[in-house]
Amino acid sequence: MKSNILCTLLAQRIPPEQFQLHGLEMHWMDEAFNTPENQVIVADVIQNYDTLATEYQAGIDAEVAAKEAILAAKAQAYLDNLPSWSQIKTNINNITDLAGAKAFLLKLARVVYWDIKNTEL
Repeated sequence: MKSNILCTLLAQRIPPEQFQLHGLEMHWMDEAFNTPENQVIVADVIQNYDTLATEYQAGIDAEVAAKEAILAAKAQAYLDNLPSWSQIKTNINNITDLAGAKAFLLKLARVVYWDIKNTEL
């Protein structure tokens, strides 16, 4: 049994300000919190720890996988949409008027905004 997972499972059912775990040992912040109802909750969590911990870990793993997928998609979007440096240099060198400069700056601002806001326009 991992104390950090046990603490999280208990905190989902009992307000965390009511208890502390010292290792795997339960300590109530006030004896008033050591109610029969809370004792039943603690006993249930301990009895069903393996199942609850597996579900909890699966949720964490799913969150991590989702975040990794978002990062992978963002990286792929950069690769798909980012021109080569030679193309960028050519485009900059081909700017001949104010309208062209504005168009280039708008594209550049879009990339910076996209990166900072972490979203496409």
